[in-house]
Amino acid sequence: MTAFFESILNGIFSVVHNYGWTIVLFTVLVRVLLLPLDYRSRKGMRKMTAISAQTAVLQKKYANDRDKLNRKMSELYKKEGVSPLSGCVPMLLQWPILFIMFAAMRAMTNEQMVKQVFAYILNPNVLPQMDSWLWIKNIWVADSVFASIAPDLNSLRVVDYNIWKDMFNLLSETDQAALISAVQAVGGTIDFTTKELGQASAGYLIQVLQGTAAYQNALTPISSTWQNVNVLFFNFTIYQQYNGLLILPALAAITQLLMNKLNPAQAGQTEPQQQNAQGQSTAKFMQVFFPLLSVYFCLISNAGFAIYWVTSNVVMGATTIIINKILDKRDNAPKKSDVSAEGSVR
Repeated sequence: MTAFFESILNGIFSVVHNYGWTIVLFTVLVRVLLLPLDYRSRKGMRKMTAISAQTAVLQKKYANDRDKLNRKMSELYKKEGVSPLSGCVPMLLQWPILFIMFAAMRAMTNEQMVKQVFAYILNPNVLPQMDSWLWIKNIWVADSVFASIAPDLNSLRVVDYNIWKDMFNLLSETDQAALISAVQAVGGTIDFTTKELGQASAGYLIQVLQGTAAYQNALTPISSTWQNVNVLFFNFTIYQQYNGLLILPALAAITQLLMNKLNPAQAGQTEPQQQNAQGQSTAKFMQVFFPLLSVYFCLISNAGFAIYWVTSNVVMGATTIIINKILDKRDNAPKKSDVSAEGSVR
């Protein structure tokens, strides 16, 4: 399935020729495919919310008799035609698809970063062509003034050796020979026949990358004053060739706040009268925690992931508004029993 999703990504890229817009369109496509499950989930949660007052009464009345409480709750669910899992199951079914999508995006990200490494080594004095998107110069690096346009070494070190091998095998014999020569110059070899040798080969390639003039220039700070600056628990550098403007992390926080407003149940919020003091405190914490968590993820991840995160929030927000309007219209529609009763009076 991961290969299938990755083929979709590559197919979209073959049309739009931009990885940023590829991720946008791919995210929209996946969210649209998940829309039926999302609709069922929200429909189920709305039904559960509608009988929440009745369940609260039962929980209070039979607090000391668990068996009778369970029986009464089952009777209530049957009477109202509600399943306690109706809101959870459709949501849980989405997770396997989302995990596969993440894996496909991660594979594509790693492949593109390795390609950039090869480009640096093959032309050590020339900055390679970047995969830009709007204000972002390289979408495989974080959207931040604290991130250089060059691939992050920590991210490169965790790329599986099989990806290094696959990308190496796609090169021409001339380029392969050039990479082998560059690695030999630092006392290493390129050999992907085993995992151990493959990981060692990736390490040598990263070592050569660090020695190229273009890579070193990409890591030049704007001044010594802004190099390795320590603020509280954070250490940062502002580079001359910074990658972004921190717009995606900001949008991630804003869209997450809007999602919290549109989906109060998922943000830990319920009706005030149904919460105790601890519950209200937890809800307020979650309203702040999720936006901050969004910012953190987008700061430590590449811009491609941040593009997905923001796009997903925007699409989910739009579909939530539409679904809520459909469910409101359905809930406010006159019941058949009401119509028949009105007709009998006439």
